[in-house]
Amino acid sequence: MPTTRPRRRRPLSLALALAAIVAATALAGCAATARPVAAESAAAPAADEQPSAVAIGDSIAFGKGVRPDESWPALVAAQHGWRLDDLAVSGSGFVKAGWNGKTYGDQVTEALALHPAYILIAATRNDRYEDPARVEANADQLLGELRDAFPHARIIGITGIWGADAQPATLDRVDDIVGAAVRAVGGDFLDLGRPLEGKADLLQPDGIHPNAAGQRAVAARIESRLAPLVATL
Repeated sequence: MPTTRPRRRRPLSLALALAAIVAATALAGCAATARPVAAESAAAPAADEQPSAVAIGDSIAFGKGVRPDESWPALVAAQHGWRLDDLAVSGSGFVKAGWNGKTYGDQVTEALALHPAYILIAATRNDRYEDPARVEANADQLLGELRDAFPHARIIGITGIWGADAQPATLDRVDDIVGAAVRAVGGDFLDLGRPLEGKADLLQPDGIHPNAAGQRAVAARIESRLAPLVATL
């Protein structure tokens, strides 16, 4: 059986010197690849850590004529770090059916499967010619369904978006109806005023839909109204 030779122990001073060399080499390698701590802390949260949000609305909330990331719901969600499902449908309203036959009721049904922490819902010009009693009944019903399904969700409603000319009284009436329904379930209803009035350059050629700059103007107005509430968002 071979004889095991005892291991020689390095003198302590030599061992410390070697350890120092190894440590210095490792630090030099890390310095070339490590990212600053500040960059780490500023990074966006992972998708599964982002609060979820849904948008219920019309063609303006859908972002007709602009890129998906240029619509006001996308801009607001990005500002707050929310993961957004934009369910809005062109032409739709609480009563008015959109281009694919869907109303806000269909959008709410989709929202019920998504478990959002934030719900963005817009009054719409598309309901301005509908029977106000039906608009009110549908708004009350749908907001009630959302609150029952998501008792802890933050519901944020906004007034309808008009164009460069003066907003008609028929849309004022829709705003009042939707605002009352949102507040009745403990939501926040933001009166945006008239962010596009007198600003034709913020609209697409149809005079109805905001262009990318117009969408930014709407999102900025929403943010200005959210500012007093930001501590509780």
